[in-house]
Amino acid sequence: MISRTDRHHAPRAGRLCAWLLAGLAPGMAQAIDAEGNYAVWGVGQASCHQYSKAYAAGKVDEFKSYLAGYLTAYNAMTKDVYQATGQRSTQDNLAELGKLCAGNPMDSYERAIQALIAKSATEQRETNADAAWGRPAPAK
Repeated sequence: MISRTDRHHAPRAGRLCAWLLAGLAPGMAQAIDAEGNYAVWGVGQASCHQYSKAYAAGKVDEFKSYLAGYLTAYNAMTKDVYQATGQRSTQDNLAELGKLCAGNPMDSYERAIQALIAKSATEQRETNADAAWGRPAPAK
């Protein structure tokens, strides 16, 4: 049950949250610094070597979740992209990441995902230069 004090402060807290979010929104577009650096969170910081070990052991749930979130954000934020990795399944993406990481064990898992997206983009351009990646977006 909300106390009288909580009801009194709730609108103020809501206004404060809205104010903070409005203040942060312009800076979010400038998330990469002048040198091209940005923060990587979670398992994205893991090395490719760590991913390769987890993949060989069949213990990739955390990596799979990170990949799903990364690709979803990429798909949502990138113009003319429906599915960044084309028609590849999650398992296909994980296997391809295994190959990419085997050749670059010192890279981060996040960097391997970038390489996967770049490889997919190249494959898509070679297959059909006029199409968006993956399935075309619905007509407007």
